[in-house]
Amino acid sequence: MRNELPAFRKVRRRYAASIVHNALSGPSGSALLQLIEYDDHHFRAVFDLTYFQLAAGSSLPSKSQWNTLKKKLKRRERSIFIFREYGTVDCRARKKATIADTCLYLDFGFRLL
Repeated sequence: MRNELPAFRKVRRRYAASIVHNALSGPSGSALLQLIEYDDHHFRAVFDLTYFQLAAGSSLPSKSQWNTLKKKLKRRERSIFIFREYGTVDCRARKKATIADTCLYLDFGFRLL
């Protein structure tokens, strides 16, 4: 079936955090707010909207900006699998967030080799 997810290998949380932290870093520091680990060994990176430079009048990043981020992650780790689904989450409870209501998320895992 085409939509099946690969099996993910268990990696240390610290390793996964370093990959995504570096990819989400810019001149003002890292936009990573939270890294959530799931039982199937995939992760969710929750990060600040300020990572992306948004076009005038736009409140969310473009598909091209998301694809650039995905490519950046894949260049850091060849076995990384990035889920197609990505988007926004409520981040009012996350103290480091600079945008009051909206954060972004991206799910990823490391394929078995």
